[in-house]
Amino acid sequence: METWDVVVVGAGVCGLTITRNLQDAGRSALLLDKGSRPGGRLTGRPLGGVLLNPSVDTVRSHDPEVTQEIMLRTGARFTPVTEGCEDWAFDQPAGDIAERWAGGTTLRRTFVTHLVVQESGLIHVVPHGSGEPIGGRAVVLTAPVPQSVQILRGSGLFVAPELHEVTYDKRAVLLCVVDGVAAGVEAGHLAGRSAPDGIIETIRVRHRDDAGRVWLEVFATPLWSEATWEADATFSQADLLAALIRLLPGAGVVDSELKRWRYANAVGSGPGTTFYRSADQPGILVAGDGCGLLHGHPSGVARAVRSGLDVAKALA
Repeated sequence: METWDVVVVGAGVCGLTITRNLQDAGRSALLLDKGSRPGGRLTGRPLGGVLLNPSVDTVRSHDPEVTQEIMLRTGARFTPVTEGCEDWAFDQPAGDIAERWAGGTTLRRTFVTHLVVQESGLIHVVPHGSGEPIGGRAVVLTAPVPQSVQILRGSGLFVAPELHEVTYDKRAVLLCVVDGVAAGVEAGHLAGRSAPDGIIETIRVRHRDDAGRVWLEVFATPLWSEATWEADATFSQADLLAALIRLLPGAGVVDSELKRWRYANAVGSGPGTTFYRSADQPGILVAGDGCGLLHGHPSGVARAVRSGLDVAKALA
């Protein structure tokens, strides 16, 4: 069985930050993710023959170390907004940014179900319930906190009460390809906002082709998303499409897909620190945007990077 200094579960922004910094410190680190591409919320999604990049447009940070880390890994540049606060606007599609961030890491696609702590202290990371385990002297869970809690429960390990306090926004998002949208709308431009029916909050243009088709990311309002969360997805998709046509008359929808982002953004934070370390199993850590103080790092991406930096320092 192969053994690593640290096994990081989850290749989102936090997991990428941890892995890159541990490697820089000379530690062996393995990054595991169930998705086909790294990046978490930055990951591209195929629609209509195009790899769409539905993601945040900017990363607001007033933490110089977080800003420096993002610049180092992605080549990004920040623009001052107010005193002590800067915005990062993507200069590339988010999926490309994530691929660059993951550069040089050892990344494997697998689904981690549970952990087994050996008497020696070595931690076995078990994939798919019964797969060949991977050994780690430390393991960091960076998935959304409810998913990390499920791994701990499935492992028969203690779950700290504060981890149950972490909650997330639920957001319904319609990804669609349309014809007939005004040719002057550029990729990334805000095409619509605050529809009067209270269904659509924001529309973002993500891509356009020479044939006049435009790829849109349509965000439902938080209230509508919450109210329809348990409704049949077909009905919710139809309602969003109808609201879109009312907002953009003349547009013809070519293809569409409803996404229900259960972990859109952490809104309730449990651990006041930027990561949680098990009291009885100090080799197991929980990190990510659900840790830390939300008012200190309002952007989920910035919060995840801060968490990752602090975990890497603790394990280096």
